Amino acid sequence: MTALPLSLPLPLDPAAALPVSLGDPRLDTPAMLVDLDIAEANIAGMAAFAQRAGLQLRPHVKTHKSVAMARRQLDAGAVGLCVATVSEAEVLACAGGADVTLAYPVVGARKLSRLAKVCQGVPVTLVADSAAVIDGYGEVARRAGRRLAVLIEVDTGMRRVGAPPHAVPELAMQVCKSAGLDFGGILTHAGHAHDANGQLGIEQVARQEAAVMGDVRADLEQAGHEVRVVSAGSSLTARYLTAADGITEIRPGTYIYNDLRTLACWSCTPEEIAVTMLATVVSTGDSGARVTVDAGSKTLTTTTDPAYGHGHLTGRPDATVTRLSEEHGVLTVTGPPPSVGDLVRILPVHVCVWTDLQPEVYGLRRGEIVERIRVDAFRHSL
Repeated sequence: MTALPLSLPLPLDPAAALPVSLGDPRLDTPAMLVDLDIAEANIAGMAAFAQRAGLQLRPHVKTHKSVAMARRQLDAGAVGLCVATVSEAEVLACAGGADVTLAYPVVGARKLSRLAKVCQGVPVTLVADSAAVIDGYGEVARRAGRRLAVLIEVDTGMRRVGAPPHAVPELAMQVCKSAGLDFGGILTHAGHAHDANGQLGIEQVARQEAAVMGDVRADLEQAGHEVRVVSAGSSLTARYLTAADGITEIRPGTYIYNDLRTLACWSCTPEEIAVTMLATVVSTGDSGARVTVDAGSKTLTTTTDPAYGHGHLTGRPDATVTRLSEEHGVLTVTGPPPSVGDLVRILPVHVCVWTDLQPEVYGLRRGEIVERIRVDAFRHSL
């Protein structure tokens, strides 16, 4: 017996014609909302910075996972896109996306087989930090029937992936000796900027990021390698980098939407947070100090912040999400409480994870939903 295809429930009735107001009964909750005016201003702002700084912009799609939003970034001047997984690359390739950097060492026969098919269709730059990964890419190039560029990832302090700086020239040599592979340059991610102490600490992380990459580039050039790409710069560190540092491209991701973590790290302003989660109050305590909404850990994620908890209501720092279960979020409210049935909007702590849980999000202009935005790569972690 053939299984019937499952129809994924969506917050907004698929038959609803746009625009739709937030109070429309055809809109269910929880629903993720994107203020398009803010998101587009964020896109334009980073593109303008990259141009002033002499840097190419290759946004990381992990924050929006959407072909529609990627096209906005490309139209604003991005030279290509950055993805984290093979399945994200498959989605962008099927959409006729620009050239893609897969900024993750790909390991495993099934992933490499799928990657070869992607590389047959669109230009893909790969990233490696070990000899074993480079060996696997040689087979990908053979199956794809084309030469592939490889960047060596450098560990500039995050201690997650990346080769130590002194090991990079040897790995670059292995790429050059591998059939079907071309050494393209170096890449890093200074994600430890989130743990830095204050804005000065984040700038210090960025300067260290630039210094290490500059030293590695010099070592590679001394060894006779051409270093075409020096890729660095997250949403936190990118604006502290310029072409004068020897950096050629930046790969920020969160900047398109921003969140409370980005705000806490001085990398956006409150009016640059483009996303909220629309939720409904489903229960209140006798005193109103406890308010429960229909957005729990399966929507808001378990990410927490010492200052913001799991998030707070827009314009209501006195209404903080302090506890989550799977389907419920519990707010501690010190001011006037909302009532059962009220709609509230919650600011994100970590917006990238929010997006990964949504098949569709909703673009707003002037408080009305005017666009359905498919999250084409939601739950694409393979």
